[in-house]
Formats: sequence, C-alpha cells, structure tokens
Amino acid sequence: MPPFNAARRDHLADAAIEILAREGARGLTHRAVDAEAGEPPGTTSRYFRTRDALLRGAVARMRALHFADLGRAPKGRIEGAAIAGHLAGMAYEAITVNRTRHLAMLELFLESVRRPELREEMVATRSAQIQLMRDIHAAAGIDLTEQRAAMLVSAITGVIHVALTTPEAIGMRSPADVRGVVRTLVETIHVEGKLTAR
Repeated sequence: MPPFNAARRDHLADAAIEILAREGARGLTHRAVDAEAGEPPGTTSRYFRTRDALLRGAVARMRALHFADLGRAPKGRIEGAAIAGHLAGMAYEAITVNRTRHLAMLELFLESVRRPELREEMVATRSAQIQLMRDIHAAAGIDLTEQRAAMLVSAITGVIHVALTTPEAIGMRSPADVRGVVRTLVETIHVEGKLTAR
C-alpha cells in the first residue's frame, strides 16, 4: 500500500467538489471520485473510509480554499468606502472563477439539513464567514456587530445563490451585474446601521 499523500488527498477532495457541483450529493460516491480524479479504484476509500468522511473531506477542502480567497481582504488601515467594492469583487469571483466551489458549498449546506453530523461542519464554516466579515470592517476602523455581520453574510450569500441559480430573477444579464447588486446591499446596510470609521 502506497504511503499517505496530502496532495493526493486534496486532489480527491477537489474531485468530490466537482461532483457535488455537477451531480449533487446523490452523485458523490467513492467510485465516482476515483473516476473523476483519474485514480485507481479504491484510492478514495483509502483516504476517506466512509461517505461521511468523504463529505467532511470536501467541506474541509472547500473551507481551506474559500478562506484563502476571502483572506485576501485588504491588510491594515483601509477606507470604509472600499469595503463595498471588495465584497462586490468577492461575489463576482464566487459566480465566475469559483462557481463550481460555491455550487458544491450550496449543495453541502442543503445536505447538512439532512445529515446532523455534517451540520456542525457547515455551522463552523458560516460562523467563520461572519467573523471574517467583522475582520474586514475592523481593518477600516468599523466596529461591525456580530448581528450586522451575520446580516451582511446572509444577504450576500443570498445574492450569490440567486446569481448561481436564477440570475434573471434579480435582473442580472451578465455575471458582472452582481457587483452593483452587492455594492448597493452593503452600502444600504452601512447607512441603516450608521456605520462610520472610528
């Protein structure tokens, strides 16, 4: 038996993400991941013994990739006005270059409703998103409450989900339109919350 290989584990998790995005949770099997990854039969089951382990592996990989992207938030002091543009850019990337990952993430959030063992992982993912939203604002000298951060994350997530599934419902003619929607949303929440930099 070949030794454990972290790069191969990530490769298998990436294949699982592709399957989740394309076929949904029902299509996710060890055999399907082996085929998608171009690995010999049995490879996936050696790294992820059960289907639950495979689902958790996909979540862990998505979270690592997702927060590596989100962590590109401006460092140090930034202008409060730049936040809307930054978040709009992240939403655009979510429905374009990271489309597959966000479709898979949506599928896993739905699956966690039916699988309590997966729910904890997804709650942790959402909580981390909310904390990151607070961190982005803190870099601009804005003390965003946890409640308002949760509102922003919920609203932006909702826009991304609609943009991925039924963009015409919000008048999107092209993916670039999501930028304006998110900018308006962020600015509205800022104004309603009277958020200003310290």
